[in-house]
Amino acid sequence: MAPATPLANTVETQQEPTQTPEQEMQTLKEIIMAWRSTETELSTLNSQIREKKKKQKTMEEIILRIMKKNNIGALDLKGSGGRLLYRRQTMKGTLNVKTLTELLTTHLKSETAATDALKFINDNRGAKVRESLMYEKE
Repeated sequence: MAPATPLANTVETQQEPTQTPEQEMQTLKEIIMAWRSTETELSTLNSQIREKKKKQKTMEEIILRIMKKNNIGALDLKGSGGRLLYRRQTMKGTLNVKTLTELLTTHLKSETAATDALKFINDNRGAKVRESLMYEKE
C-alpha cells in the first residue's frame, strides 16, 4: 500500500471532519510543504518554457522573413506531412483609458462628455473577486 500523501490527507480531511486540531495542523503543515515543492517545480518549468518560447519566436521571425522575402505563401513539410502557411492578420488595437478618452472626445466633440462617459463606464463595469495564495520570501 502506498504511503499517504498530503493530497490524500486533504481528501481525508474533507471526508472526516472529526480530526483533532493537532492532526489538522499536521495535515496543514504537510500540505503547505507539498504546495511549496510544487510551486518551486512550476517556477522552474515556467522559466524553461519562457526560454523555449524565446527561441521559437526567434526562429519564427527568421522563417517569416525568408518566406516574405521570397514571396512564399506555403511550404510542404515532408518530415511531418504538414504545411507551413504564411498568414497576415490585422487585429484591433487595445482599449485602454487613454485610447478610450481620445476616441470619445473625438466622437462626442467634448472632453467633458467623454470624461463623464468614461466615469459612467468605470463605475458600472463588473468586478471579479479572486482569492489566491502567495508565498513571500523572508
